[in-house]
Amino acid sequence: MAIKELSPPRKAIGIDQLIAIADRAEATLAQLRDDLLEPWPRKVAPMLTASRVAKLCKIERTQIQYLCTRGNKKGEYPTGTLTGNGRNREFTLAEAQQFVRLAGPYKARPDGAQGIAIAVGNFKGGVGKTTSAVAIAQGLTLHGHKVLLIDLDPQASTTTLMGYVPTPEVTEEMTVMPMVYEEQSDLAYSIIPSYWDNLDLIPACPALFGADFYLPNRQSKDPDYQFWQVLERAMGPIRAKYDVIVIDTPPSLAYLATSCFMSSDGLIVPLPPETLDYASSASFFRQFADLFKTLADDRSVAKEFAFINIFLSKVKPRVDATDIVRSWIQQTYPELLGRAEIQDSDVVKNAAAEFKTIYDVQALGAYARAIESFDAMVDEIESNLQSVWSTRALATQASKERAHAE
Repeated sequence: MAIKELSPPRKAIGIDQLIAIADRAEATLAQLRDDLLEPWPRKVAPMLTASRVAKLCKIERTQIQYLCTRGNKKGEYPTGTLTGNGRNREFTLAEAQQFVRLAGPYKARPDGAQGIAIAVGNFKGGVGKTTSAVAIAQGLTLHGHKVLLIDLDPQASTTTLMGYVPTPEVTEEMTVMPMVYEEQSDLAYSIIPSYWDNLDLIPACPALFGADFYLPNRQSKDPDYQFWQVLERAMGPIRAKYDVIVIDTPPSLAYLATSCFMSSDGLIVPLPPETLDYASSASFFRQFADLFKTLADDRSVAKEFAFINIFLSKVKPRVDATDIVRSWIQQTYPELLGRAEIQDSDVVKNAAAEFKTIYDVQALGAYARAIESFDAMVDEIESNLQSVWSTRALATQASKERAHAE
């Protein structure tokens, strides 16, 4: 019997080869991003049609035309740009946001109220966490809010979607790490403007992995140190500056993630209706509950979320298994499950392949249907924001009345 000739063994991969591979990958990613998003600045905000602005304002398209012309005697409404032989209007993002503030149903943050921090979290990868975080941040600016988007995931996918290659464009000094290392007392140093009006960014890079080495070491050396308060201590100034702070969290419940959750007022959990994702969600909430109970028992740390929402993500229509797992989720989390569902769509995948977010693309056809599902999620979150601000205002007023009575 003939002996089959063996293939030569693969060459071993050492440190030098790994460094070369990493360098090549970063260079290729940077070139792809530049090719897709040239010229500089690489990303620009989209134009919005009158129909899109009308949907955001919850009014008829004809009303947009009226407010731009006969109803604009004071000149307060932006008029956009006429296109298509003067039959259509397009608005810049800034104009659309101004229009929504004037004609939309959304209330501004009350004077003196603090901004609300929302963490978007899930332990399992591939659930749409980053897509949801960026969409929530951009969607809330379309309601007229000023938003800060914080990327705390060392994988830095949010940073990439916002137009930056995490390495080498984002250094450790540009992330939250100087604050973690107590070299900075707040986060103002790390905030950069984005291409999207009224949306600022604190970027991430792989250096964030260092937080989960530094924080436990710091805690072990100083028993009085409170690692879970690291982010909250730095949030004061930005809560005053921004209406909403959206945080893309690490896919774990390690030290930096714990600090993030402790500083958040609300929690959004994207959850695909798949068996493994559903099982993972049970682990997520168990570890979550155990963590906060341990902090409460051992450190007398109290934590309460103003709201927690689960939104079904990557929903595959007309699939029997989807309906079955959806029913499990409805039975398990009836008080948390949001009404909006994000469909599993090639539109979102194609946008990401071009370093675009869902709100970067023109709302036509399949894009319009995809955007409507994200709009519905943002609308539910908006309702939560208004409820929190209203509740806090009533509590403040009651406190003042008690103080006055005394």
